[in-house]
Amino acid sequence: MKKRPERLQSPEYQLLIRSFREWLTLLNYSALSMPSLTTAVRDFLYYQEATGKLSVEQLVATDANGFIELLQAKGIYSNGHINKQVQALKLLSRYLRETKRNAVGFNLQRLEERRSKPVWLTKEQMQKLYDAVPESVLGIRDKAMLAVYYGCGLRLNEGVNLELSDIDVTAKVLHVRKGKCYKERFVPIAEKNLEEIKLYIDYARPQLLQDNKSNALFIDANKGRPIRSESLYVRIKQLVKKAKIPGQAGTHTLRHSIATHLLQSGMKLERIQQFLGHANLDSTQIYTHLINESL
Repeated sequence: MKKRPERLQSPEYQLLIRSFREWLTLLNYSALSMPSLTTAVRDFLYYQEATGKLSVEQLVATDANGFIELLQAKGIYSNGHINKQVQALKLLSRYLRETKRNAVGFNLQRLEERRSKPVWLTKEQMQKLYDAVPESVLGIRDKAMLAVYYGCGLRLNEGVNLELSDIDVTAKVLHVRKGKCYKERFVPIAEKNLEEIKLYIDYARPQLLQDNKSNALFIDANKGRPIRSESLYVRIKQLVKKAKIPGQAGTHTLRHSIATHLLQSGMKLERIQQFLGHANLDSTQIYTHLINESL
């Protein structure tokens, strides 16, 4: 994945970060807490830029919800870490109201420390998602993304960090080099998914790349650069909306869905654990409970 720019693109956001930090100082926030709060707000503004919003006036309440959902979908942050992001966004909302720059209020709830129940899509819903993909160069890329996130069960960051060399067409495996806790694993690629990925690599990716050079697997639309996690996540959400699938489904929902479908098809729990890259079987056991509840 392309390294994030060292500074925000929007001059307005650059000024906002500085003034927000000064505001925290006036409120007597400690020197220890201020860096994490400003970093959280900066990450949120990077997310806004990735979705095409470069002004405070464009900020709406649902933007904050989308950002928190993105952090959860990455699968690398604890609820405690995400709760700190929630705190920072609430402070940002308060600051914008007090300075009359935006009257937006964020309806964000702190996450419980216990593990939440995974959301998964049925096979019929997954078919609707595939049917929602357009017949275009971008659609070929989208189907390759579904092949990675649903077909191979990858976490958001694992898929974003994939490079061309991580796809072994001969062995029909995908090499996850940057998994959770920096663990590596090899994931088998089903024939249909492999066809989608190969079509993207051979036909659509060169067109999206334009005249640029990159080893990244997934390329952003019309920019010719490696796609960022924010943009990829938003794209999946757009497809979900187009498919008229209810609820808050994202990339991690696809991971939960393939795990559930594999278990339904009779795959051993231990093999699903290896497939998903879970450190212990307890994390995989939740899918047994999901199936039992659905029955």
